[in-house]
Amino acid sequence: MTDLARKAVRGTMAVAVSNVVTRVVSFACALYLMWRVSPTAFGLVEYAVALLAIASSLGNWGFAQAAIHRPERVDETFSTFLLLRVGMTLAVLAMLGVVATIAPDLLASRTHLGALAVLGAALVVEAGCEAPAARLAREMAFGRLMVVDVLSTVLATGVGVAMAWLDFGLWALVANRASHTLVRAVALGAVSNTTWRLRFHRADAEWLLSFGAPLWLGGLATTWVLKYDDLVVGSLRGTHTLGQYGRAYAFALIPLSLVTGVLTRVSFPLYARLQDDRPRLSKAFRIASGATLRLAAPLAVGIAVALPDFLAVMGWRAKWGPMVPMFRWLLVYTLARPLLDDAGGLLTAVGRPRITGRTLLVQAAALVVLCPVLTWWSGAEGAAMSVGLVVAAGLAVWYVGFLPRFVDVAWRRMLLCPLVSLAVATGAALAVEPVTRLGVGLAGGALRLGALALAYAAAMVALDGRQALADLRTLRHHAFGSEDNRG
Repeated sequence: MTDLARKAVRGTMAVAVSNVVTRVVSFACALYLMWRVSPTAFGLVEYAVALLAIASSLGNWGFAQAAIHRPERVDETFSTFLLLRVGMTLAVLAMLGVVATIAPDLLASRTHLGALAVLGAALVVEAGCEAPAARLAREMAFGRLMVVDVLSTVLATGVGVAMAWLDFGLWALVANRASHTLVRAVALGAVSNTTWRLRFHRADAEWLLSFGAPLWLGGLATTWVLKYDDLVVGSLRGTHTLGQYGRAYAFALIPLSLVTGVLTRVSFPLYARLQDDRPRLSKAFRIASGATLRLAAPLAVGIAVALPDFLAVMGWRAKWGPMVPMFRWLLVYTLARPLLDDAGGLLTAVGRPRITGRTLLVQAAALVVLCPVLTWWSGAEGAAMSVGLVVAAGLAVWYVGFLPRFVDVAWRRMLLCPLVSLAVATGAALAVEPVTRLGVGLAGGALRLGALALAYAAAMVALDGRQALADLRTLRHHAFGSEDNRG
């Protein structure tokens, strides 16, 4: 057993614990905020967040991935990374400030300028967090990152809930986001073992910019793909609809955050370490990416099946009911995005960031055309449809055209078995209604989820049970085996 495998598996466990705790706390907070705050307030904040995300991506050149990838001049690279990232973020925000000054009505009709200013300040702090977080990830110190994530989420939730209880409305949403960033910055400083000597090294800056140029294009395109639909929905359908669309999108991100948020944070540094060993890299990719789809897919479909029941039980059908069809159109995105993230991480880890950048640019260009047309045609559901189409198309290009150059893709185990199992499980869940005649509510939702889970598990065991158990034994061995065992 290698130390690298041990670090990867135990890192995955640490990130998994962190993700479960933070997502449960965040989900509980989101539900309370949905109860206390209007969809219009959510829409105003969502528009500001989307605008700032796209602005931030202009100053994000993938320095975190570049610094993790680089084996030499570690201190100089990370110091330059920190200064570059913060400086570029300030420059981009200054340009946005000029736009807000010249044409305030353009933004004021779509978002809240005060909220935009506060979230912009928090964005600068967030940019400063990237270098210390990447340094810990490079060291595979995921236990310390777990502490940071949990602490920042819990404290930010307390702030958001308290302000919502006091009827601050929109400002409760703003405070929840901003306080998370501030607490995270303080916590990263507390857990880091690195003594930062902030010096700008021109040679390292040139290397970061050179390596990061295709990552910058890819990151900009990715953010455009992920946030452009918010801007389109807010502009064409109004902030109230955007608030509902944003909540549907947040529910769609639950499987991504619980699964992709665990695996990709560990898999990228692992892929970087194994980039010159195709057999081991192929095995790591098979386990990580295969587990991603196996876990994310049933979660996503389960939410789609049970969401109407959940809203009925909470008494929110009138306020939040329109998000159900939006979420269901987002299913394609929810299933494809985890695999896209992991595949993009692998391509970058093996030193091919230009492939990801070019593909993502094509996706962004396609979305520019598709999203407004489909949103005009069928509302927010059209925006959801457009995002799913471009992400699925990009994933297909990578799997067919590029990944086989670097890894052996296990098509049956990674894709076919989970998708067939998912189809069987979906059919079982849909059969509950005509058989039982139970309508929307707690009993019907519980039966549908039970049928989905049982059918999916049975199908997966029948199609791929033996190899899945072998993978689990391998992971358990790396997680709990003896330090002296080098087998």
